[in-house]
Amino acid sequence: MLKLGNYLLCGWLLAAWCGSAAAGVQAVPDRDSSVYAPGEAVRFAFRPDGAERIVCRVLDFDRKTVREAALKAGEELRLDTLENGYYDLEFEAFDAAGKRTGRGSWPFAVIPEVDRSKLDWTRNQFGAMVMPHTAYPLADRKRDAEMMSRIGIRFVRTQRLSWIQIQPDENRPPDWTMSDRETEIYLDNHLAIVANTGWPLQLWASSGRGSGMRNPDKMFPAGDRMEQLKSFYTELAKRYRGRIAYWEVGNEVDAALFWLGRPENAAAGNKDAILKDFCDYYTVVARAIRAGDPEAKIGPNTTGAAPDGHTYRDWLRKFLSDPEANREMDFFSSHYRCDIPAIRNVFAEKGKAPETDVIVTEIGGMAHVVGRTIPTWREKKSNIRVTYIQCGAAWIEGGKALCKFLLRDIPNIPPQAWIAGMLEKDFKLRPEYVAYATLIREFGNAVPAGELNVVRRSGSGWLQCFSGDTGAGKVNLLILNDAGRARITLDTPEETLLLVDPMGRERRLAAADGKVSFEMTSDVPLFLRGRITPDPGPVEYPKPVVAKVYRPEVNGGFEKKAELNRIPGWRVITDEVGGRGGRAVNFRVETDRDVKFSGKQSLRMHAERKSGWYGVMCVLPAEALPKPGPGEYLELAVRYRLRAEKVAGTGTAVTFSLREKNLRRVSWSDSAFEWGSFDWEMRGKRARYDRLPENFGSLTVEFYLGQATGTVWIDDVEITATLYRQPGADARGIN
Repeated sequence: MLKLGNYLLCGWLLAAWCGSAAAGVQAVPDRDSSVYAPGEAVRFAFRPDGAERIVCRVLDFDRKTVREAALKAGEELRLDTLENGYYDLEFEAFDAAGKRTGRGSWPFAVIPEVDRSKLDWTRNQFGAMVMPHTAYPLADRKRDAEMMSRIGIRFVRTQRLSWIQIQPDENRPPDWTMSDRETEIYLDNHLAIVANTGWPLQLWASSGRGSGMRNPDKMFPAGDRMEQLKSFYTELAKRYRGRIAYWEVGNEVDAALFWLGRPENAAAGNKDAILKDFCDYYTVVARAIRAGDPEAKIGPNTTGAAPDGHTYRDWLRKFLSDPEANREMDFFSSHYRCDIPAIRNVFAEKGKAPETDVIVTEIGGMAHVVGRTIPTWREKKSNIRVTYIQCGAAWIEGGKALCKFLLRDIPNIPPQAWIAGMLEKDFKLRPEYVAYATLIREFGNAVPAGELNVVRRSGSGWLQCFSGDTGAGKVNLLILNDAGRARITLDTPEETLLLVDPMGRERRLAAADGKVSFEMTSDVPLFLRGRITPDPGPVEYPKPVVAKVYRPEVNGGFEKKAELNRIPGWRVITDEVGGRGGRAVNFRVETDRDVKFSGKQSLRMHAERKSGWYGVMCVLPAEALPKPGPGEYLELAVRYRLRAEKVAGTGTAVTFSLREKNLRRVSWSDSAFEWGSFDWEMRGKRARYDRLPENFGSLTVEFYLGQATGTVWIDDVEITATLYRQPGADARGIN
């Protein structure tokens, strides 16, 4: 065994598994979790042991080497007295001739244990979401629960307590074996359960079965299955009575991706009727659950667009206008950064108690990138910041059950264009796991005390501060905005304060003349333990100022002479990913003089049969667009008129894409897809870009009639790209 002594900590390396098993050598920690308490020895063995020599180095969150060692064959690596934080062990194996025979890396962490006996656990509102609806072995459920419990997570959101999971086969009775065991595992690990239930629906129980329509598993149940559905949810609630903190009915039901209502309303695109369908469905499920557990807390789940809604606009007002749904709603659930004060205003307007719980069951950052499954270090670091901002804002506003999305990247499905887990699929750690542990230690035993007005207390940019009270003292979460780096100066009555970074590393600060001063960067939020004195007046964040506006001439009225599938100013797309065009199959793009909103003609897209993704695209080249620098952001906005006739299938939407110079799509964001028939209506979409990628070639605005049939008309398209600058932005760092 080679033992390494004390060494000052100050570094990091991205935890990337480098195929070491395939290369002939593998690092094996002495525990599955790779998580250690302060003071514990960290041990690694290396297998197979055919190498003569293994050279190791340990890096921390700042990508600096904190340990180095050279091991002989068969020796174990032992690391003592490491500070709190995330680490990456990087190693290379060599044979007797000095030839490298393998290399790899393995992440691990040092995190303090949570002492529940010293906490008021009811204050802790932090949780995590586990595997949605893929295969989920019992051993993985147990290990997930242990990983959550280890850092003090209180709530677990699961989508396993649902009809489709427990009775997937219509010819077999419900099988409660796995749900019983999973529930026991969570309770054994001190986890309060948020059960997301009621979706998706088994095809055999859907009213959309046999209709040929898309997503029948997001539709209203078939009439002859309603009694069976009620019986199931009554039995479900009775079985787990008193063991479920919150019952969510549906997932993001304000979006067409997750709720389509009755088939006839989905086909017609009747949004009000589709929302009413959900009210009916919700009421049925809620009453069935309440029959099994009269004390159950039940509520709908929506996207972060709450209270307005993503597709079915003014969603919460319309939902609460239904007297039966209103009566059955004990809490309201949303995702990411919803507007909790606006939600409470709707409660008051619709007769719900203002203190009705608002829970936020998906929270944090994601990376939307095509063709890449491993997040970059910048994305991992950015996700910590986003999680802290969303958790801090929801917590201050009284949000409950703040569940991080996700605990772990979703296994058993192909790689995604987003990577959001605190752990990789195979349980390897990411820095956000350690950062979330720190957030829980700092805020989990605190009572929200509001935002403090320290906005102008940074030498550059501006400062955000979420404050809490533990009873034993104050704790403040500080986030620097619109400056890469700044010196922070705060008033305090304390003599000393404690500064804590997301890795849990602590530094004492001495106050002088009633002030404390320190440096911070925008990509590393900091906790400050101790009292600080805010400036007088309400918190008012700086408003951005317009630096530059670009309004391209795009033939938005489609008045220029055109030919079939050849529109001046626009490209016809038949290959969504490449955007290069090609032969349009069963798809026509042309101008229409008979149907238009204004001028002489409009753009008409028509499809008789479904094929691939198709539409039209306007290209905004990189050289024409204002480029955001530090403290700036680019906002792309489009306004247009839209008319639809008998649109079925995926529907029609507008999409913004970032593309390389060869028009390969890098990332994108869609508006809500629409279908059915409706007359001319105004539509719009906005997106913000804090930075543009190095290989950036263009931003594109795309109108799709993808994987759908029917006809859409588009007219009066206006595109604006506006560069905004925040006051006091620092040009010396990275925003």
